Amino acid sequence: MKLLSIITAAALIALPGLGHAENILAKDATTLANFFETEGVDFEVMADDVGDPKLTVDYYGNDFSIYFYGCEDNKNCDAIQFFSGYQTDGGIRLVKINEWNTENRFGRAYVSEEGSARVELDVYLGDTGMNPDDFAELLGYWSRIVQDFEEFINW
Repeated sequence: MKLLSIITAAALIALPGLGHAENILAKDATTLANFFETEGVDFEVMADDVGDPKLTVDYYGNDFSIYFYGCEDNKNCDAIQFFSGYQTDGGIRLVKINEWNTENRFGRAYVSEEGSARVELDVYLGDTGMNPDDFAELLGYWSRIVQDFEEFINW
């Protein structure tokens, strides 16, 4: 009976779509690219200003970037950051951004030196990463943060 269970488990893992999907890892940007490709989401993989991986994503009308942090020589990173910025030319007052940060647990906001409104969400993925279902839920949550922030700043 135990041998049958092992054989059944091995067969399920070998079948397409029934095995464990690849975890999302900051140390390997291709895991994010594979996730977005599987989901049919438009994205582009590039490098940021210091050579670390960066993705630009169009997630069903929400445009944002994903930056990689904690990298060693532009690879083997341990965290990602969802980022969305808005050219507001100083039109958003700091008191309004402080209101956002006070009322929202996730999605840290600030005004850049150039006067642009920005919202970010940091995610530590460590060595083992996050399973794709949890990442999809996080992505949906991020999408709601972006929509709420855009409404908040009257974008």
